Amino acid sequence: MSEYKTIRQLINRYDYGGALDLLKDLDFGETDAAALVNSCRYAVNFDFKTAKHILTDLPEERKAQSEVKVMIKNLDSLIDGHPDAMFSELMENIKFQIVNEEYIDFLGRVYRFKEAILKYIFVKNHIGKSRFSLISLHMEKREVLKKLRKKYKIYNSNLMFGITTYIHRYLKKEFKYSEIEKILNSDHMNSLIELRNDSIVGHGFKGVSVDDIYRFYGNPYNVLDDFDKCLKKLDIKLFRYKYSIINEYIETLLDEL
Repeated sequence: MSEYKTIRQLINRYDYGGALDLLKDLDFGETDAAALVNSCRYAVNFDFKTAKHILTDLPEERKAQSEVKVMIKNLDSLIDGHPDAMFSELMENIKFQIVNEEYIDFLGRVYRFKEAILKYIFVKNHIGKSRFSLISLHMEKREVLKKLRKKYKIYNSNLMFGITTYIHRYLKKEFKYSEIEKILNSDHMNSLIELRNDSIVGHGFKGVSVDDIYRFYGNPYNVLDDFDKCLKKLDIKLFRYKYSIINEYIETLLDEL
């Protein structure tokens, strides 16, 4: 049926809402396949608790399958703000924007990802822990700026500039941080940030095309590769193809309908 082909196309473009609507139109809204699609619909919007709740309502025999166990375990890590899981999810989120050619949103995610890496570097060194939750108070922007001012006498109100100053002053002897800082503050990365600032997700109204991305950075996937390099230096273990794997599993369930 052409509808099944359309559902596959939708999930492979990470349009889980559209796929779920079509499943409901076909009277498959109460199937396990629909439940997994619905869980992904919430997960890609960072509502991990609802995504997990949907999976835990599946029949016991479905929850016993390894694919679902992995999904639930991953959602538990995301709910806890585990760095490996959270950075992996953020990477996947950036990929969604590339696949769907949503380049303004792509730039917005790039900006937030760069900020998240810098905040992670600062907090990791400030509190002296190798692992902590990314949803903790320590990671909040106002907390980072307050600590930069009070303890390190860095008064720049721009978070990224403030943490870059911190790296130059206090982490310059650790080569990995200098390498990460060079990637994040490279000319071509800063050019993308400027594109973002001039767009509607920043402070302006300019549109963004794929040609703009290529002009400053080459293939948009190069950005993901550079972020990957940064995270490896921080010993973050990335799960780069989470939703591709889930989509393959959903497709096997669609074959059973």
